[in-house]
Amino acid sequence: MNGVRKNIRVLQLVASHSVGGATLLAMLLARRLDPARFEVVLAVGGEAGPEGSLLEEARRQGINVEVLPALCPKPRPAKDRRALAQVGDLLRRLRPHVVHTHGSKTKHLLAWAAGSAPAAVRIAHIHGWEWHPAGSAATAWVYKMASRRAARAYDVLVATSAAIQREGLNEGVGKPDQYQIIRPGIDLEVFRPLEDEGMRAALRRELGLAADAYVVVSVMRLAPQKAPLDMVRAADIVLRRRQDIRFVIVGAGPLQKRVRQQVRSRGLEGAVRLTGARRDVARLLQAGDLFALASRWEAFGMAYLEAAAVGLPCIGTKVGGTAEAVEDGVTGLLVPPGRPRAIAEAILQLADNAPLARRMGRAGRHKAKQFGADKFVRQVEELYCRTLQRKGML
Repeated sequence: MNGVRKNIRVLQLVASHSVGGATLLAMLLARRLDPARFEVVLAVGGEAGPEGSLLEEARRQGINVEVLPALCPKPRPAKDRRALAQVGDLLRRLRPHVVHTHGSKTKHLLAWAAGSAPAAVRIAHIHGWEWHPAGSAATAWVYKMASRRAARAYDVLVATSAAIQREGLNEGVGKPDQYQIIRPGIDLEVFRPLEDEGMRAALRRELGLAADAYVVVSVMRLAPQKAPLDMVRAADIVLRRRQDIRFVIVGAGPLQKRVRQQVRSRGLEGAVRLTGARRDVARLLQAGDLFALASRWEAFGMAYLEAAAVGLPCIGTKVGGTAEAVEDGVTGLLVPPGRPRAIAEAILQLADNAPLARRMGRAGRHKAKQFGADKFVRQVEELYCRTLQRKGML
């Protein structure tokens, strides 16, 4: 990319400033794209959910942030009309060379507002498709039709996993040559094993955990996709067999109240810690021995790689792109979704077999090194420049 001009204007567009994968990835790009070549603006919606807001954190990091008050993740026709006007105004004002959307709402809005930036390279980052197993067939059909239409407005569809690409093509969304698989990256300086046992013991005391407990950590949005109630059921089954195991569930979301009720009604308060939303996820993972999720669907599963980078073996479900993040039998164990007992048995298998768990933890750490944030950012930079050159804009 020698000789590439400076001042390539890039707009990262995401529908919310809530704590979540899409917003964090957009922030990572806004912060780490080469400032000698790229001028980046991060535009976010005006809402944050129970997971917490990343807006002030983005500003502290020196990111140039624009807030579009009407933009929100869920369909709201009246607000969406205002959001469309706000996106159009922003495009005309910034005149970006590259517009990079994250998530379904901004993907559709930019397709409608494309006339406001006719020359720009348009890239849709697919963190997951709008249709999923918990939705109705009618809703899924509407989303698929809308996504097929929206795809025509884009130069590139970035899939976070091969599974996402396959599903999109199977549903007639986009053409094969539109897709580019770029798996997300993690900060390997932050997500790393904790070698100091004294610090580990202190962290466990902070969480109210015994130094010698076997600790299972789950980091998730408490929402139907992640099936947190399945995780609570699995914990209940495990604790009937091994009372020394403790669970730490990190996250917030719409199911937070129901999760707390389930923990209380099953009498698990002493064994299951609910931390709520936290921004020190790496520290919490460092307190654990094992990582587990019960997801009903996944685009990729960055949480698995973050846990693996810390050195934890992982237990997950065979859905979506999870098999690209967790190698079954090598870096962890995968079980069918919707089966808390299978998750419980997998947890017990590794808790009862320390040598196997250690081997999986080492293998997972080695795998995680392939997914560094710097590699991810360089891949995105190369995609921008390659697409701009193809369109004669460099």
